[in-house]
Amino acid sequence: MSAGWLAIQSFQQSQDILAAINAVSIHTKLRLTGVADEERAPVVAKARETLASFLDAFEKVIHQTEQAKDGPLIGIDPRLRQLARSFIAARHNRRRFHSALFTKSISDMAGLLASNDKKDQQALVECLVELRILVEEHIHVDANRILGEI
Repeated sequence: MSAGWLAIQSFQQSQDILAAINAVSIHTKLRLTGVADEERAPVVAKARETLASFLDAFEKVIHQTEQAKDGPLIGIDPRLRQLARSFIAARHNRRRFHSALFTKSISDMAGLLASNDKKDQQALVECLVELRILVEEHIHVDANRILGEI
């Protein structure tokens, strides 16, 4: 598969993740301010499923990336592995990334997705903000690769 095609595929997957992040983030912020936002509940439920599935798969890729260091990983999308490397590097940047997503485990964030506790919801918003930053930076690289080939 060509690098251009991988960039296009990664770009689309990242856009889907970004849409899910935005849906859950907006819904959670509205709920924290006392707005019910019931009309978007089905969209938000689907977005939560998308994020939970992504986080589960992403946690495995991060673990494999940490174990393999710079060695090859068979069966892993190279762009997803690059996102995992960016995540690992971000864990060491406490000034920029300090939410529970980077200070605890990814499965902790998955737990926040399911929680209705107000404190957990606030922590979830913080995690989503930082995950959005990481995904947007990844999208930027993909966009440069795609547009560079045009």
